Amino acid sequence: MSSAVGTRTSTGVLELAVEQVLASVRPTALGDPVVGARRAEESLRDALRGTGPVEDNTALQLALACAEAACEHLKYVEIQEARTLLTAARGQLVLAHEGV
Repeated sequence: MSSAVGTRTSTGVLELAVEQVLASVRPTALGDPVVGARRAEESLRDALRGTGPVEDNTALQLALACAEAACEHLKYVEIQEARTLLTAARGQLVLAHEGV
């Protein structure tokens, strides 16, 4: 995540959480996959709750949907599926900064 991105915006809060969760569920970072997935899910859900109303930003809406779906996969310790969705969310967040 770029340091120029503020974490006070909905996009910034979600972007920070996505980056942190992606880092925490790397295969080399996971000690106990179940515990790691639970912590990652909790962290991501907290960020989603902290994300304010989404304006007319389709990319941000898609990023939120990907992050919510990733939470469901983390709930069942489906790490690879969650990582795929978080990577998609990260891509949408880049577009959200552009106002797409």
